[in-house]
Amino acid sequence: MTDDKMQTLSSFAKDEYGLSSASFQAMVNYGYALLAIAGGDGEVSDPEMEWLINHQTRFGAPEEVVGLYQSFDYKNANLQELLPDIKKS
Repeated sequence: MTDDKMQTLSSFAKDEYGLSSASFQAMVNYGYALLAIAGGDGEVSDPEMEWLINHQTRFGAPEEVVGLYQSFDYKNANLQELLPDIKKS
């Protein structure tokens, strides 16, 4: 089940990506997709995780979203399942 409640984003998100809001689930899945890609070599390094957390925080993702990234099982992620919830609304 996805959460379609829209979250207001930062000025960084507006300036860099042209987005003023995104759903909670889109932000979660965007980070998960990046972790799956970064972990394609079998590991998400500390610098890779730090970049994602810093980027998403700057983007305006709530702490709840960012907190989910640390425990995500990127090794067993399925990009085909993650991508549909990442869309511009």
